Amino acid sequence: MTYRIHALASYLLISICVSSPAQFVPVGEGSYRTTFPGVDEAGRNSFPSGSPQLSGNALGKPVPTNDWWSALIKNNHASNLFNYPLAMRTLPAGLDFGYVFAPSGPGGSTQPLSDLSPVIVGLTNLNANRATVSDHTDWTITIAWESGGQSLLATTGIGMPFVYFTKSAEAVASVRVNSGTVTVDGKRLLISNSLNGAHFVVYGPTGSVWNANGTTYTSTLNGQNYWSIVKLPPSASSAAALADTYQRFAYAFPVNTEAQWHYDDTTSTVRTDFNITAEAMEGTETTVLQGLLPHQWGYLADDSPVPEGHEYKSIRGPLKMLEGNHFATERTFHGILPTLPLAHEATGGFNMDALNNKVVPL
Repeated sequence: MTYRIHALASYLLISICVSSPAQFVPVGEGSYRTTFPGVDEAGRNSFPSGSPQLSGNALGKPVPTNDWWSALIKNNHASNLFNYPLAMRTLPAGLDFGYVFAPSGPGGSTQPLSDLSPVIVGLTNLNANRATVSDHTDWTITIAWESGGQSLLATTGIGMPFVYFTKSAEAVASVRVNSGTVTVDGKRLLISNSLNGAHFVVYGPTGSVWNANGTTYTSTLNGQNYWSIVKLPPSASSAAALADTYQRFAYAFPVNTEAQWHYDDTTSTVRTDFNITAEAMEGTETTVLQGLLPHQWGYLADDSPVPEGHEYKSIRGPLKMLEGNHFATERTFHGILPTLPLAHEATGGFNMDALNNKVVPL
């Protein structure tokens, strides 16, 4: 759901200097480079250090370098992974959960994560020295941990209140609760009043049992390898009742997300169709709970499904829940000025010569 610049694009630079013609590919009145141009006199724009920390399906894909999860590409562990409504970070033991909430007022600030690590979802004895990017689609990311012969995968996406987990066959699922009150309800864990009043629900497969050891809850998942966790909306009057409602979506795991654009040059309208493909890990339900941000729900196409579920607060405005795997937006594209016009009469003393004097030739 965000515009992305792939790693290759870092080297497709507009030709503004003199070099061998073989290094450039002409496109219209411009061109782009096919070789790395090197650093400038100040040593900036150097070639990226290291190699992307990838695994699984991500090994054969271009790597986004400016997405909300891009810190995972280079860092062994990454904090400040904000997908709206969740705040996450990777730890050796698994994925740490908080949530992103709106500032108290103009210029206000938030601290969505703390050193307390409110809820950590992982595996028993997991101690991975790094987490890698195992897969990614247009607005989802799958994170991988490997340690002691066991593996953990977590899939999350922009606007999704659920995070979806799978594990290696012999590993034991683990949920450590450092903040909140836990109620064990068969295959479910209801975590109430965690940090900043957040409520979470962990859904195991049918027949699974959670065993408590202090503040850590473990399960063999009844021989299965999947489970999920959801952050309940703050407006929920009864967390237990909403846990029942959200269980419908707990086993529909997204496997692909895709945004497709179409421009109608007769109406100057850009239509974007957002599609989710999901797999039913249990039962037959493949409907995903997807959150829409204001720039999406405020510009839905006439034939698009409309979010009618709960809302989450976010620093980008209300996040409205849609029960469905497709929605579409339409926006009018008014064009972009190639240059700003000179408007002497409207600028109160603008002087072209004074501006030119500030430009130092290279």
